[in-house]
Amino acid sequence: MSEQSFHWVQLCAISGFVEAHLLKGQLEQANIQVRLQGEHLSGAIGEIPAEQAAIKLFVYAIKLPEAQEILVNYNKSRHHSAAELSDWLCNHCAELNGPAFEYCWQCGNKHEQSK
Repeated sequence: MSEQSFHWVQLCAISGFVEAHLLKGQLEQANIQVRLQGEHLSGAIGEIPAEQAAIKLFVYAIKLPEAQEILVNYNKSRHHSAAELSDWLCNHCAELNGPAFEYCWQCGNKHEQSK
């Protein structure tokens, strides 16, 4: 293996501190070392441009393809979960319910997608 395989390359930039650490944890569970850059700037959003305050995740070049696959799966699951977490109308009483409710809080009817 060449030395090029063991230099740090940027995987992505994320604006949220929590999200950056969630992704870092998933990568580390897959035995991929991660370096974060710019964590200390995340509190300055609003004072400096958001793109400058983004947290950058770096991995070794040799692990980049594996890390990119994890990133794609992470983004898919995040968007899929966001779609599932939307308000819903009860088919029985037409009451608007929050995404956390499996049963209508007004009439007790079960949400059809919860079956």
